[in-house]
Amino acid sequence: MKNNIKKRPPTGKEKSLDIWERLASTSTNLLSLIDRNYIYLAVNDSYLRAYNRSREEIVGHSSRKILGPKIFDKLVKDYVDQCLAGEQVRYQSWFNYPTLGHRFMDVSYHPFFDVDGTVASVFADIHDITDLQMAEEALRQSEDRYQTVLDEMEDSYYEVDLAGNFTFFNDAMCRQLGYSREELMGMNYRVITTPDDVENVYKTFNQIYLTGQPIRAFTGKIVRKDGDTGLGEISVFPLRNDKGEIIGFRGIAHDVTKHMQMVEALRQSEDRYRTVLDEMEDSYYEVDLAGNFTFFNDATCRQLGYSREELMGMNYRVYTPKDDVQRVYKAFNQIYRTGKPLRGSPTERIRKNGTRLFAEGSAFPLRNERGEIIGFRGVISDITELKQAEEEKRQMEQKAQLASRLACVGELASGVAHEINNPLTGVIGYTHLLLARKDIPQDIRRDLETINDGAQRVADIIKKLLAFAGQQKPVQRLTNINETISTILDLQSYELASNNIKVAFQPARDLPMTIVDPGQLQQVFLNLIINAGTEMKLAHGRGKLSIKTEHINNTIRISFKDNGPGIAKKNLGKIFNPFFTTREVGRGTGLGLSVCHGILTEHKGRIWAESKLGIGATFIVELPIVTEDKQSVPPEPTVEEPKKVTKAKILVIDDEPSIRQLVSRVLIKEGHDVEAVDNAEDAFKMIKSKRYSLILLDIKMPGVGGINLYKQFQEIAASLAKRVVFVTGDVMDKRSTDFLTETRAPYIMKPFDAEKLKTEINRILAK
Repeated sequence: MKNNIKKRPPTGKEKSLDIWERLASTSTNLLSLIDRNYIYLAVNDSYLRAYNRSREEIVGHSSRKILGPKIFDKLVKDYVDQCLAGEQVRYQSWFNYPTLGHRFMDVSYHPFFDVDGTVASVFADIHDITDLQMAEEALRQSEDRYQTVLDEMEDSYYEVDLAGNFTFFNDAMCRQLGYSREELMGMNYRVITTPDDVENVYKTFNQIYLTGQPIRAFTGKIVRKDGDTGLGEISVFPLRNDKGEIIGFRGIAHDVTKHMQMVEALRQSEDRYRTVLDEMEDSYYEVDLAGNFTFFNDATCRQLGYSREELMGMNYRVYTPKDDVQRVYKAFNQIYRTGKPLRGSPTERIRKNGTRLFAEGSAFPLRNERGEIIGFRGVISDITELKQAEEEKRQMEQKAQLASRLACVGELASGVAHEINNPLTGVIGYTHLLLARKDIPQDIRRDLETINDGAQRVADIIKKLLAFAGQQKPVQRLTNINETISTILDLQSYELASNNIKVAFQPARDLPMTIVDPGQLQQVFLNLIINAGTEMKLAHGRGKLSIKTEHINNTIRISFKDNGPGIAKKNLGKIFNPFFTTREVGRGTGLGLSVCHGILTEHKGRIWAESKLGIGATFIVELPIVTEDKQSVPPEPTVEEPKKVTKAKILVIDDEPSIRQLVSRVLIKEGHDVEAVDNAEDAFKMIKSKRYSLILLDIKMPGVGGINLYKQFQEIAASLAKRVVFVTGDVMDKRSTDFLTETRAPYIMKPFDAEKLKTEINRILAK
């Protein structure tokens, strides 16, 4: 009967404990056995040491209690339930242990089945893989850092094999060439190179392969997918394997057609990362939260002029202008608060030697492995040459705009002069006729003389206005500097007097003439006079301006001395700098001191300032004396003693009634036969029916003007055109000037009096 008793098979729990006994004594992993109610059935010694507990404190207790509700409910329970459902489960996560600390664990759950097929318990095997995880994380961070920097670069980074086929490149390469990553991988350099440059690129690769020496920059044409051709500045370095053998080439392609700058570059390994950065022409930097350098490339040293040892740990305030420090601080603070980078920010930097460079920079947050911002990094491009080119362009545009405005002023002055000179001719002419009479009472004669003096003064002002406006054409001519300054002072006399500014002008008697552009110099002198007057008025409400010309050796020196507030010593060296200004927008003539400096430089002259703060300033201009006369102006009639002229038949063509009447009256009194018309149509009728010894023709008339009428006379007969004498109130109009210069036709300037008219007519008829 005893032999007939069957042995009961072990239960799942018994089977689990049996396996447990064999494993627990040999494994260093954290082992535990949990039943369906999450109660610990057993744990090994490693488990006890990790939690710093005795076996009695764990076995028989809930795993929720031991692990903690937060860890158990959010992480462990779902995996245990999955195992209790019959599945093997594996996951990895961070855990905190009383003795081990924060550890990364590889967790495996194995189901133990009962005889009826149900899961009786869960066997948990927990393996510490923290060291492996940390190594993988360090490698991943290195990979991410390199890839992040490459992806942030605006320039293309490439690697090719010895045949010139692409084996690696960044996203910027795809953007620059217009190809997808799949299209570009394995593509040969010949596809993106113009036929003219293929041989040069091949020779470059071959040279590097033979010498092992890199070529840091050569320029070539790059063909994009759409067929457009761009200009690239390309660096090429040898690509070596672990044995040091050259297996290809790598480098950076900078698209100079769009003036794009490289933003970032890091390497796949720390050595590769540093090499790429050292190839950059732009400055790459990393600073801590206080703004101290923690990392930078060689270009940063070259840009600032410091050695690597001097620059390491240096704070940004050392190389940042004082007026820019607060702005940089706010930029870093904004990045720290928002986590968002800043791109294309203009800035200035101070080199070790004290000179400034203009730059454009980017700044990105620098994070640690936990994503916390621990500093800032970015790229700084030196744009000083670009800035200077832009400033030169701005000055040229400013001068062009000024020339355009002055041309408009010239045209306006020309028109005004013509309109004023017409009636003014009548006033002066008739006044002289009256003064020539013997029967005029003395009191009326005095009134007429007063009228004549006033009219002559107006005529003199018009001449100066015409001279001022006409000289704006960019032409150099022999010029009297004293007269140029006098003209400006006459035109500015009312403005200066109304601002309580007294002017003392001391012209040198022996001052020679010199060839200059009078219009440009007038603007320089006008600018200095207006600036001085404005500063004195703002400072004191009055002032004294002393202007002096001197002949020193082979130069002309002009000084403008005021008793205004003066110029601070620190600004004396900056006032001619194109980037420096103390004026509010919209004030002044629009011709800054930097442009004045440019004009005088073009004349091979110079300008500088001397000042004592609170006492005044003196601007000194020096010009070389040049006497070769290259001027081109209309010929003025030579004044000769007129010969006695017999009676002549004269036709007067002028649209102004008072001038027709005046000319007719004076010439008839001289014994001439005079006829007058006011338009071209009537003039043609008269010419066809009669022969005239002389034709007095107004240049500017409504309808067909004097110039066009003269050309029609030439078509009829050259001899007829030779009898024309022009009468004009504006010889400085460009069209009139060019016409009179070309034809060398005689002319009489309005306004004129009876004596001048008779003298000129007799002189012309005598020829």
